[in-house]
Amino acid sequence: MTANTIAPRIEAGRTQDRLGRVAVIAAFLWSLTAIPIGLWQLLDPSGGPFTHELYQPSFYFPASAPDWIGPALLITAGVIGLLAARAKPKLWPLTALYAVVFGLVLSTISPISLAGYLCAFLMPALIVAGPTLLARGRVWRTVAALATAGVFAALAVTGVIDLVAAGEFLKMLGGRLAEIGAYMAVQVWIVVGAGIWTALTLILLLTGREDRPAPAWLAPERAAKWGRAASWLAFASSLPYGVTRLTWLTPWVWAGGPLESADIDMATRVWGLSLGFAAIGGGVLCLGLTQRWGTRWPAWMPVLKGRPVPPKVAIVPATAMAVLFTFMSVPMVALGIRQDALELVWGFPFYIWGPALGAATLAYAIRRGSVTVR
Repeated sequence: MTANTIAPRIEAGRTQDRLGRVAVIAAFLWSLTAIPIGLWQLLDPSGGPFTHELYQPSFYFPASAPDWIGPALLITAGVIGLLAARAKPKLWPLTALYAVVFGLVLSTISPISLAGYLCAFLMPALIVAGPTLLARGRVWRTVAALATAGVFAALAVTGVIDLVAAGEFLKMLGGRLAEIGAYMAVQVWIVVGAGIWTALTLILLLTGREDRPAPAWLAPERAAKWGRAASWLAFASSLPYGVTRLTWLTPWVWAGGPLESADIDMATRVWGLSLGFAAIGGGVLCLGLTQRWGTRWPAWMPVLKGRPVPPKVAIVPATAMAVLFTFMSVPMVALGIRQDALELVWGFPFYIWGPALGAATLAYAIRRGSVTVR
């Protein structure tokens, strides 16, 4: 083994050590917050986050169970979590149990709905800012920005864009977010906690192999092969929802079933198309984990073109989405079965998308030297 190969492995090992310390601290702090959240639900059963009208977990306690059982278990989990955060590698099943319970049992579809609408908001913003971002040189960027502003001013003057209606919509949306803010924050807290426990479990598994050689399938050249297959599988998982939303551009509209185009108003159509483009755009980004433009910025990127892509730029968001999609799989399937809406099951294949994206991200991290098994 040469110095050129030893140095990256040492740096990757140091990075994993830092991540391990961060994961331990994060798990400890998350467990600490579980105690007041449990007390909140215990002291205010009717107004707590687990009795909110939007709360629809995959599994419910039996109706005969007393109301204090759930909060008491959450408080207990918080206390035990303070100790489990410093678990040794052999105790990884305990940290994995936390990830499963909070990620698959207690989670709801609320976080993915929030993420979807945030992406839908970003899509028009990216379209508007696109010409300015892609323009090369200060002069052309200024020209693109002025041209974009002029187009929107003309659309507003001619009434194509109703600024008053847009303002009312944003006001309504802001009010609704304020109403459900506390509930949504707790739902995000659950998924974040599940992600933290998942990260801690993976770190314990990757660092608990002192006397054993790394499996052959984790070698960079092998990871490149199964990572490519995983990235294409993740991309394919984005198509069911994205393609059905793109039908809203055609006379053959599908929205949980065939609809007449006239049955969908313009506001709903814009939201649906934004969500559909966001889904397909996310699928294309999954492919970047195995394409050249995932390691070097493409030629059309201003300033950055041709430069190496920092691994964290791809790994961090891809990991976050893989965790979110995986943990949304059970709540989405449960909701589809409960409401007899099987289009939710095949239209949102998070049970494939999440694990596939996670595998593609792991392969990318191995190839870029950000993860090593030791």
